[in-house]
Amino acid sequence: MVGEVTAHHSLAAHGDPVTAAAPNCVALDDALAPDADTDTTVLINEVSARDAVTDADCLSAAVPADDVSENDAACVAHEDHPQRALYAALRLQDELKRYSDRTRREGRLPLQARVGVNTGEVVVRSIQTGEAHTEYTPIGHPANLAARMQVLAPIGSIAATEQVRKLCEGYFLFNGLGPTSVKGVSEPVNVYEVIGLGRLRTRLQRAAGRGLTKFVGREREMEALRHAAEQAKSGRGQLVAVMAEPGVGKSRLFYEFRMHSQSGWMLLDAFSVSHGKASPYLPVIELLRGYFGIDASDDGRKRREKVIGRIVTLDPALEDSRPYLFALLGLVEGEDPLAQIDVQIRRRRTHDAIKRILLRESLNQPLMLIFEDLHWIDEETQAFLNLLAEGLANAPVLTLVNYRPEYSHSWGSKTYYTQLRLDPLGKESASEMLSALVGDAPDLAPLKRLVLERTEGNHLQARPDP
Repeated sequence: MVGEVTAHHSLAAHGDPVTAAAPNCVALDDALAPDADTDTTVLINEVSARDAVTDADCLSAAVPADDVSENDAACVAHEDHPQRALYAALRLQDELKRYSDRTRREGRLPLQARVGVNTGEVVVRSIQTGEAHTEYTPIGHPANLAARMQVLAPIGSIAATEQVRKLCEGYFLFNGLGPTSVKGVSEPVNVYEVIGLGRLRTRLQRAAGRGLTKFVGREREMEALRHAAEQAKSGRGQLVAVMAEPGVGKSRLFYEFRMHSQSGWMLLDAFSVSHGKASPYLPVIELLRGYFGIDASDDGRKRREKVIGRIVTLDPALEDSRPYLFALLGLVEGEDPLAQIDVQIRRRRTHDAIKRILLRESLNQPLMLIFEDLHWIDEETQAFLNLLAEGLANAPVLTLVNYRPEYSHSWGSKTYYTQLRLDPLGKESASEMLSALVGDAPDLAPLKRLVLERTEGNHLQARPDP
């Protein structure tokens, strides 16, 4: 069974880098659906498959592959389209699992899905099929291979190609299924099962694994961060924002600062992700998991024990925050005690509970909070940051945020707010970084001049990450 999802992009027919995720849903008894009369579009809506695709900013596309025809989620020309496709596939599986758990409780048959993922350049053909509705068909071998991966995927899993693994390793966990013969491909294709999220969230984290370039040219900004840290440690909380275009070095600046200045601080960090605007509290949840020491391998009981133990140790007066933290972290067992509370009251109390815990913790030791890539922030995390910013003046808390120029906020009038604008590296600093990377051999001089001219001091372009 293939579910239909609605496209919302407009593309001309041309070559585009695309990551195609081909889903195929099957009932456990190989019937078309759990009930013979179940409409497939209604079913896909019910398990939120549309949301899984659109929240990752992908589009649906019909992919013909000889005898295989699927409706794909095709994530187009984003800087991280392979990751978006895998996030969409994992969310689809999670939503489908929740749906199947519910159907089991209702005495109906569960449903499982197989998803195949591949990435590569294709030609995307758009066809207007009605008012405000366009269908897309990616044409090319990469799209066909995604459909083949779906056929090879074990039921209830996600299968990806070697190319996807290379681009996404670290961000996701993979299990090799070995080389497999695929129709239309002369050589065996290495197939990998996607088994979950990895530890990496940012391009910088991945680059650090292979070694970073020499850090140069940011003495003024590092001094400003050190000054803010001294102010915050003395009880005068500080909010420092770093603004820059992509690739100029926002994350690297924070990385270097924390490496040299985190002694004596409790450090908590969180990252917004490009597909995360539709996922409420995503960075906050990540930050809280770090604070409570929650690991991906912990079961629900272990996670609840960690939250309860930390709150009791910190301050028993904060016990009233526990139901809100349990709800936010998905740890509610049985009936939700907050189910009858007005949505806005629950939202306000959730924000306040997190703020109280962080400010109380800062009395034990100074707290350094890092929120990266706010240009991708969701509304709930933004609302929490706004509340937190109001309470920083007299707390030993250093809050560091970074973002691209298109992001805006309301903190500019705060006396404890500082904005640092990062410009591309000057010629001398960029040359120093490039020399550290490739050396100073005389025969490299023409190449280095060309790189400096083309990249204009942009870290990411001078040394692209994998």
